[in-house]
Amino acid sequence: MVLIAVLAISAALDTVCWFQTIHRLETTARTAMTAARENGWTVETTPSHRGGWPFGAWLVFDRLNSTHPASPTSPYDAGWAGERIYLGGSWISLLQSGLPLSLTGHQAMRLVVNEDVLTALMTGLEIHIRNPENLSFSAPQLQLAFSGKWPDRQFSIHTLSGRLIQSVAARPDDTRLGLIANAVAVNGFPLPYGFSSNLHNTHLAIALTASQSSPGRSLLDPTSYGRLILQDASASPASTSKDNRIALTGTLTLPEQNGTLTLTMTRWQELATRLLDRPEIESHLAPDLQATLQKLVQKASATPALKDHPFSMSLPIVNGRILPDAQAVSALVGNSFQSP
Repeated sequence: MVLIAVLAISAALDTVCWFQTIHRLETTARTAMTAARENGWTVETTPSHRGGWPFGAWLVFDRLNSTHPASPTSPYDAGWAGERIYLGGSWISLLQSGLPLSLTGHQAMRLVVNEDVLTALMTGLEIHIRNPENLSFSAPQLQLAFSGKWPDRQFSIHTLSGRLIQSVAARPDDTRLGLIANAVAVNGFPLPYGFSSNLHNTHLAIALTASQSSPGRSLLDPTSYGRLILQDASASPASTSKDNRIALTGTLTLPEQNGTLTLTMTRWQELATRLLDRPEIESHLAPDLQATLQKLVQKASATPALKDHPFSMSLPIVNGRILPDAQAVSALVGNSFQSP
């Protein structure tokens, strides 16, 4: 009798918690859709289904489509089409992660800005919302494609995880949008001159600061940002040792895309040798830069102690274009080869 009473009380408490959580999830879903519509989005979804009892609580949407046409106040065109969207989760995930959002079906996203088009395809996306300004995410695979004024490029990201930080009301020069992401592998990552490369153990940390015109503008509006701060973008080329790392850091002003990036490579000799051995890449390098790089590799090979020295150089960026500084490389080779 005692056991039956305990089970009955537990079931009753679980049922009460389930109803309260379902009510909170439905309120959250309605609030999010209302806010999206007030910001220019058209949202269409199938009726939600309740589920999870007695092990959790969630709402299920079999399909969700949303679009945002460009306008003078929001100069971007965007859309999202998804299937099988779960809002909520098990009791454990609700206690540990705040508000889980699972997108188990196929998801497609499109963003058009100034005729540049970004398309993303994914499945199995998991999002955990701790508060409105902080969410974490993970996905087994993400496929990205660029087109429009950009050269057409496609690449895929495997075992992606990270965190997105947003502050819509950020003051000018404060961080309005921040992203930290890690991936086990990136296949077909686009490089200059139409080339691509496979990368592994990639890491990205960027921050976008608010501009003077950011108040009231969407996070997708490029005019709401004043600077892009690249805190760390690093990876290891898949064809080399995992100790070979390439990293970029620096700052760009927006929307002009002017600034300076710093390129740093560790155990770079193997990578440099492979690049110089590929005629299709070597043909795109200026003759003086080719000679400088070859001299740099020869000098490092003749001095074993230099193999552990990282190589670092500045890359001026003008209107979004990288301008390799051959003089900086020449000075580096002509001196005592001490990395800046």
